[in-house]
Amino acid sequence: MTPNAPPTVDRLAGLFDWDGSAETEIDWPALTEAAGHPFPEDYRRFVERFPHGNIGFLEVLHPSDWGVPEFLRYARNWHHVMNERAETGGFPYHFGTSPGDLRVWGAVNLDYLLCWHLDDGPPEQWPTVVCDTALIDPPEPYAGTATGLLVEIAELRNPVPLIGYVTEIDGLPFRLVRHE
Repeated sequence: MTPNAPPTVDRLAGLFDWDGSAETEIDWPALTEAAGHPFPEDYRRFVERFPHGNIGFLEVLHPSDWGVPEFLRYARNWHHVMNERAETGGFPYHFGTSPGDLRVWGAVNLDYLLCWHLDDGPPEQWPTVVCDTALIDPPEPYAGTATGLLVEIAELRNPVPLIGYVTEIDGLPFRLVRHE
């Protein structure tokens, strides 16, 4: 068990039969300053516990994979693309790093983005919003944390119907597949 790890991170480790660590250190103060916002505790512990990889069709953006500048550039590129698409009207959110914005933290097959809905409250209370990258389906909120969503998906509970297909594929083992 990682010291001070949120229970959902430990639950994920058990579900994935993972007893290692990411074997990388993240300079969270520098990343927070460069990003312009803090990161939720459960996400920080996830990144410290697990290496970059995929969980089924889902990928959690991991700063150790690219380094801080590229990690932030990747998220900002998504924000730019999604804001351009949203300009055509009707999308209730803006993508960015200010209160009220959506900030990308993961993706499902590049068809859906997993985002924090940033607000003035503590990052640990930011809900996740799942967005269709084509902006065809309306965004769907998930009231729990990022790792709470990952646990529910790994336990095949279908917590967000918009991405429910990831829990409905027969024979799909939910395990962490490391990127090398």
